[in-house]
Amino acid sequence: MRLFLANIIAIFAKLVTFGLSPMRRRDARIVARDLLSANYPIGTDRGQIVFDANTRYGFRAAWNFVNTDADTLAWLNSLPEEGCYWDIGANAGVYCLFAALRPNLRVIAFEPSANSYALLNRNIEINQLSDRISAYCIAFAKETKLDVLNMARTDAGLSMHGFGTEVNQYDTLIDTKFRQGAVGYSIDDFAKTFSPSMPTHVKVDVDGIEADIIRGGRETLSVDTLQSMMVEIEGNLESARNQELFELMRELGFKPRPKTSPNFSNVIFYRTTF
Repeated sequence: MRLFLANIIAIFAKLVTFGLSPMRRRDARIVARDLLSANYPIGTDRGQIVFDANTRYGFRAAWNFVNTDADTLAWLNSLPEEGCYWDIGANAGVYCLFAALRPNLRVIAFEPSANSYALLNRNIEINQLSDRISAYCIAFAKETKLDVLNMARTDAGLSMHGFGTEVNQYDTLIDTKFRQGAVGYSIDDFAKTFSPSMPTHVKVDVDGIEADIIRGGRETLSVDTLQSMMVEIEGNLESARNQELFELMRELGFKPRPKTSPNFSNVIFYRTTF
């Protein structure tokens, strides 16, 4: 039904602008599109978040926020007001916007997909959170390098891309349709080069190279001031890929928290000294 209605609106726009010159016809359709655009507000226990709803998958990312993993929401809700949250694989910004509702929590977001990065910044702008969130269009990896982001689709708000790899987190090939050039850093090189606010809490959700990112950040992620991490772990928890992630986190001094929502894949790790 929604596709049918969208097609009716598109056909109507073409019909009513048929007699205009090509330039005026296109301009009128763009104006109509802007008038039809809307933002999508979501209420939370911390306040309202507004999402740019002008792209299909950007809207879906916002819509799915209410169905977010209960463990992840509880973790974000527990973040202290004093600290710094790094969102690695921020996409449209669902999690970092929610985290930034705490007024004294600094948020640094990283998203390598050009279209999702634009949407992320738009969401930061319409929520007037640029004083709390800084977003960077870079990837993280095991080592610092120039490479490509392999993408099955480039729509804003989509995920399942691979930086420097064509294999996703399910160990299946990405049906790559576009290769976007991207700059990648190891976390340790990024920290040494730019001296950013160091994280007290980190989310890593990059659809496949989580282990490489953690390896590239051993020094930064080993400090005692980093209190907790959320790592996306998909599929069979007993798989070699996932057991490697658990072992890496153990080496860094983190212990997984038992999950209250086992149907979801985000695992929260806490430093064992806390």
